[in-house]
Amino acid sequence: MVVALGVTLGVEIAVAVRRDYLSTAPAMKLGGTFGPRGGKPLRLAVLGDSTAAGVGAGSPAGAYPTRLAERLGSDGYRVELTALGVSGARVVTLLSEQVPALEVAPQDLVFVGIGANDVTHATPLEEVGDDMRRVVERLAATGAEVVVAGAPDMRAAAFQEPLRSLSGWRGRHVAAAIAAAGRAAGATIVPLAERTGREFGRKPALYNSTDDFHPSAAGYGLWADAIYPELKRAASSL
Repeated sequence: MVVALGVTLGVEIAVAVRRDYLSTAPAMKLGGTFGPRGGKPLRLAVLGDSTAAGVGAGSPAGAYPTRLAERLGSDGYRVELTALGVSGARVVTLLSEQVPALEVAPQDLVFVGIGANDVTHATPLEEVGDDMRRVVERLAATGAEVVVAGAPDMRAAAFQEPLRSLSGWRGRHVAAAIAAAGRAAGATIVPLAERTGREFGRKPALYNSTDDFHPSAAGYGLWADAIYPELKRAASSL
């Protein structure tokens, strides 16, 4: 049985790797100014992977960085959004490719959405935690308030069983490592998988994009709903 399970997982992983996913190029242009002219100035940066880059959203308006900036604008902030998400990013790549940009141009509020690629690339949990701690410490050193969400529910419709359940199990452990390290370093944590996973499971055709891996615009709307309470509280503390 063990051998059969191993063969099954090997086949499913090979199928998942070869599957056609949404193109990540050219990168969607995200960013800009949101909210009333007389609103309280707020510099917001969003770091992360392909989801932070809006893959699957269809347009900048559907991407969750834009939705978060718009909501802050509706609450009276004049938001300058900088979106630095890059497809394929893992926690460690934030340190070399995204965090340095904010050390040169500090922000008031930073949201980090990361972890899915650490799930699929089997990054050791100790490395995930160590790298996440360094990410938050370096961002906090710039004076920014930091809000973090780890891996979403990784039981992707693109995966077959038992790979789907295994990915979900691995995703929970990666999210926990990110949350523990981020919290210890002073970040506010969003339990993204817990808040949105059930709805993705109930209505996968609505909340997933056509590759059954990245969220759709509706899915990103759910993410924004889950993220915004913590983001607003962090902004209010500035």
